[in-house]
Amino acid sequence: MKYCRNCGKAHPDEARFCAGCGQAFTETSSSSQTDQQSTQRQNEHKSKTLYEKLNEYMGNDKPASLHWNVLYTDVFKKHTTSEAENIFIRGTESTIPTRANLLNDWPRPWLYSRILFAMLVTFFLLYICVDEFNNENAIPGLIIVGSFAVPLSVMIMFFELNAYRNISMYQVLKMFFIGGAASLVVTLTLFRFVELGNNMGFGEAILVGIIEEVGKAVIVYYFLKSLHRTRHSILVGLLVGGCVGAGFAAFESSGYALSYFTLDVIFLRGILAPGGHVAWAAITGAGMEMAFSGRKECKEFSAEVLGDSRFLRLFIIPIILHALWDSPLSGIVGSIYIWFGGLILFVWIVVMIIVQMGLNQLTKDHAMVVASGSPNTSQI
Repeated sequence: MKYCRNCGKAHPDEARFCAGCGQAFTETSSSSQTDQQSTQRQNEHKSKTLYEKLNEYMGNDKPASLHWNVLYTDVFKKHTTSEAENIFIRGTESTIPTRANLLNDWPRPWLYSRILFAMLVTFFLLYICVDEFNNENAIPGLIIVGSFAVPLSVMIMFFELNAYRNISMYQVLKMFFIGGAASLVVTLTLFRFVELGNNMGFGEAILVGIIEEVGKAVIVYYFLKSLHRTRHSILVGLLVGGCVGAGFAAFESSGYALSYFTLDVIFLRGILAPGGHVAWAAITGAGMEMAFSGRKECKEFSAEVLGDSRFLRLFIIPIILHALWDSPLSGIVGSIYIWFGGLILFVWIVVMIIVQMGLNQLTKDHAMVVASGSPNTSQI
């Protein structure tokens, strides 16, 4: 194989002219050709940005574009109650779209913002009960609403981003409550086999990251495997993982709020929640689905996906991010908001790449239906 010096196009060794630009090949020794190929590969490697390297590492075969605007453009538009109700009834037997009617564009979530606003109003009203009227009976509600508001809203966003629209709100809430609690049980069980010191050093942070992400992964796998009649896809994996992670985050935050009952704890954990357990578990779920879709010989969702390199490459991301989140580096940086803000930005870059990969998968599904020449009326 040799490469054109003018445009870089690859050609067989016997080619005399470049098929790309027409440049004539000069006779060169095999060693010089090897050097030329090596230099070209080095130049290609150097020209890639960190974002492009991350996109390639995650297995995306297309250049990724971060469509951040889709997460908020429809938030500021006026929406009717009927529109909200139509979103809530997605995924039921009568509303799952056929393969021929798949969406072929970026979903534009907005309902999550209304859920967040409603919960913030509720939190404010309960705060008045506690602060103005000294009503201690409102404290449990204050803790629950404050701890659940952000994780639940991010989960609704993942629900809206699932362009397949094949998971119902009943399933989502079941995975949120049961999955969140079950992942806590698995995690606490695993902690019984590990001895952690009183101070959270780098070693302890890594152990905590591994244990908690494995605990959530076990439950995410269980729910994905239980989706017998639902089409497996990357966006479905993102949603299922997000549900389990949201439940884990909500229950954990309510525990911290009860132990250190101050508004600062509730506010801080709420602000940081989008970049924590919800996003980490969502990446885990998407990784399992990538592994499943890449294994052509796998007809059923099985434990084989857990040993697949496509899953492991993604699963290491939430483990590392979790370890960095708990590590002493936040104190070294000087500002926890700068440190955690950077981690949140990074994890959402990963999430947005995954969403694009999920939509690429959906586009292929849609193209297969169109290419078949006959409308496919089966549900997904």
